[in-house]
Amino acid sequence: MKPSPTALVVGGTGPTGPHLITGLLERGYEVEILHRGVHEPPELPEVRHIHADPHFRETLDAAIGGRTWDVVLATYGRLRTVAQAFAGKCGQFIGVGGVPVYRGFFEPEAARPYGMRLLAREDGALADAYEPVAPFAAKMVAAEREVFRLGAAGAYAATMVRYSQIYGPRNIVPWEWAVMKRIADGRRRMILPDAGLWIVTRCAARNAAEVLLCAVGNPAAAGEAFNVADDDQQTTRQWAESIAVLLGAELEFVGVPSELAPSAMGELLSPTARPHVLVDASRAKRLLGYREVVTAADALAETVAWLTEHPVTAEDYPTYNARFDYAMEDRLLAAWDRARDLVRRQAPDTPVDMAHPMPHPRVPSLEADARGR
Repeated sequence: MKPSPTALVVGGTGPTGPHLITGLLERGYEVEILHRGVHEPPELPEVRHIHADPHFRETLDAAIGGRTWDVVLATYGRLRTVAQAFAGKCGQFIGVGGVPVYRGFFEPEAARPYGMRLLAREDGALADAYEPVAPFAAKMVAAEREVFRLGAAGAYAATMVRYSQIYGPRNIVPWEWAVMKRIADGRRRMILPDAGLWIVTRCAARNAAEVLLCAVGNPAAAGEAFNVADDDQQTTRQWAESIAVLLGAELEFVGVPSELAPSAMGELLSPTARPHVLVDASRAKRLLGYREVVTAADALAETVAWLTEHPVTAEDYPTYNARFDYAMEDRLLAAWDRARDLVRRQAPDTPVDMAHPMPHPRVPSLEADARGR
């Protein structure tokens, strides 16, 4: 009898981990996970755990020993170090990175035109295509390049998956909580930077996991990078309003320039995500046959329901940076209301006369209409 293929998930306890483990088991793989052992979610399927720190080569080497796997999915740790540690130890290596590798995510003012390309594609310019290069972005790009270098050298078949803003139960950043807690606390107004018109590509954890699973054992994935994204995307305001609707609440969203509301930026968006982070995720569909397994609407509802049952605490999310400083917010809202009134009084403006550019004759005519069109 042919033995089952083997898979190792480095990480596996975050938002995508349980879906990866379940998907691999359903595909007939013998699955193990390697992680530090700090988090042991009860929802994880029963698989063997290897406890080691994937940030350091010496701890990885000690844990791996002479073992090999058919596929390694590296979702956690220092990617460059993990990629090197598994060289020659697996047939396929799938690394997880992120959209900060793209030119303009960090240091947007150094890119021309400003910021990240809209609908950034996997073959687009990366962060090291211009100077200065943000240190974090440089490390992410270097890690990706090392994965592909080792793949080209025959260490394994190499694939990269670039995560956008992941959301779902157990997500490392509970983005939705910024809206949910204000509703629970009885707030009636909420600040949205730049009127909430920012677009940051989001991807439900279940959909991100499905992209990786579609790459497993797929020859078309070798040497390729793939973006992940839900089929449906929203502006920040649409996303916030959707959360309020799910909770049956009414909130007045007040647009304040992001320069005046840095704490709101940090709660809702990456402060470096200027002006938009919007990626094209069609390559996974085209090359891997990927199809999303949950709609954005259903995934958001699932996330809100989970956070309702598991309120955010400092113990569970030690780096969560939301302040919920309502006194400060009220001062800012009041000052912004006064500033708008002052500008309207001192520099009143009126809408321009809008007319359709095409002619609208009132009677049949071969001449210009009443507006000269």
